[in-house]
Amino acid sequence: MPSASVLPAAESRRGPFKAWHALACFVGFFGFMFVVNGIFLWTAVTTFPGEDVEKSYLTGLDYNLEIDRRQHQQNEGWRAEIGVEGDTTSPLIRIRIVQRDGSALPVSAPTLQLRHPADRAKDRNLELKAVGQGEYVAEANAVAGIWTAIVVADVDPDTAGREFKASREVSIK
Repeated sequence: MPSASVLPAAESRRGPFKAWHALACFVGFFGFMFVVNGIFLWTAVTTFPGEDVEKSYLTGLDYNLEIDRRQHQQNEGWRAEIGVEGDTTSPLIRIRIVQRDGSALPVSAPTLQLRHPADRAKDRNLELKAVGQGEYVAEANAVAGIWTAIVVADVDPDTAGREFKASREVSIK
């Protein structure tokens, strides 16, 4: 009879698979998952700016007042014409706040905020200068990009909710 040679088992070459091997695989796998999830968590927290609206809870409570303000503004026919003019070295944002008939709407303390579409930390408040006939200009130096221009002005400072607001996306070169 021919003799049969038996190959040695794999465990005899490397040794038996013991409990500490299983523990090392288990800890290594979950340790790797912990590190990867930690990286994902850190990236999410550092890149997401959070709320888009400051004090969103209070803004939500005052939402009915905001609806009333918008309805009043629409009924009165108040609107703003917002545009960018000038060259790349000295761009100007020109705003004209008008009534339904096209005449200037008398307002006090108009403000202009440029909101960055992705990062609230880059938002800018610009100083408006009255030109006349309900027109205002603001210098937009060193703010190249696409912004949302938000104009806010008091129409009747004595009456709450009589505030004018308008916004428009502008491209500044």
